[in-house]
Amino acid sequence: MKRKQYLPLALGIYINYAILGMATIIVSQYGTQFQALWHTDVKGISTVIAMIGIGRLLTILIAGYLSDRLGRKGTMLIGMVAQIVFLLGLFFSTNLISACVAALFMGVTNSFGDTASYPALTDAFQDQAASMNSLVKAAMSLAQFVLPFIVAAQPDSKVTLVAMVIIMVLDIVLIAMAAFAPQTIVKKTVAQPTQVAATPTDGPKPSMLIDGSLLIVIGFTLSFTFYIFSQYAPNFGSTVLKLGANSSKSLISWYASASLISVFITSSLVTRVKPIKLIFVYTLVSFLALLQMVMMPSADGARLTAVVIGFFAAGGIWQLGLTLLSQYFPAQKGKVTGYYSFATALTFFVGPLVSSFIINDTAVSVLHVFQIDTAVTLLSLIIVIVLMIRNRRFSI
Repeated sequence: MKRKQYLPLALGIYINYAILGMATIIVSQYGTQFQALWHTDVKGISTVIAMIGIGRLLTILIAGYLSDRLGRKGTMLIGMVAQIVFLLGLFFSTNLISACVAALFMGVTNSFGDTASYPALTDAFQDQAASMNSLVKAAMSLAQFVLPFIVAAQPDSKVTLVAMVIIMVLDIVLIAMAAFAPQTIVKKTVAQPTQVAATPTDGPKPSMLIDGSLLIVIGFTLSFTFYIFSQYAPNFGSTVLKLGANSSKSLISWYASASLISVFITSSLVTRVKPIKLIFVYTLVSFLALLQMVMMPSADGARLTAVVIGFFAAGGIWQLGLTLLSQYFPAQKGKVTGYYSFATALTFFVGPLVSSFIINDTAVSVLHVFQIDTAVTLLSLIIVIVLMIRNRRFSI
């Protein structure tokens, strides 16, 4: 009965993250229209996307503090209001500067949403926390799958933005009226697909300097792989492959649908296979897919890569890295989670910023962006191999 009273809360969170999933890629999906509205080019679009990362970097640490002090509901509502500000900012922006200011609020939404929503679900559904938190990612993936079809059916970004704002306003009312469970003292602030095991008391132990640092770097590189793909796949389709606008944007639908499937399969696999082995396999397959896409560009190859990156890079591998980090350092979960999340937030700024210096309307420049993405994925693979070799010494 207690769980039933928290169902409106769960529904509100999933709706919020569905809109958040759309908002994450809406700038790139309506890129051509926004370029005209803001009197800019693809470099300017990358700059706007990079500002989302800055907003997250500036607020990720304070958001967690406020979630514990102000409460889950207040923190969550701040993030939802920030998302409305972002959407309305895009609606009213007539130049690049105003669009960049609006993008900062999207970063605020990410920070406040994550630090309030995951703990709120964990507090309310303690026996089903992993599955309930996994559905957050599923809601985002489903929405990202649908958005390209919405864009094809409704080419006017302002209509889509207004619809998203209306849904967010209704969702704020739902969250404001929903019952929240009492906060516990220590809760996870991100989704984790399995129970965290304690570090063994006997035998060699993981080193924070070596293993911890490498896993925190993994938080950056794994996110880089799928975030860059999700933002620039439409550019690859239109510029490199010369596909039509709808076909180029549909690459994100392939990516999102595979990500949605992966959420459930990965959650099941991680109970049977050691996280480090899954991370290795997932990273290797992602690297090979990106390599074939940049070496032999083709429409079918791009669709295949979209499915692979969605499944193996965006569907749960980031959570696997966090799971392993928590297993290695169970007494410092809060601290290492903060470091890991900060590294991820850095991705959302560094990736688009670097891309903005490279990308333009030429096929060569877009290929360079994906070559960098491939190189970063290779770096992930090298780090994972080092971690696997060291992992043999530990009973984890």
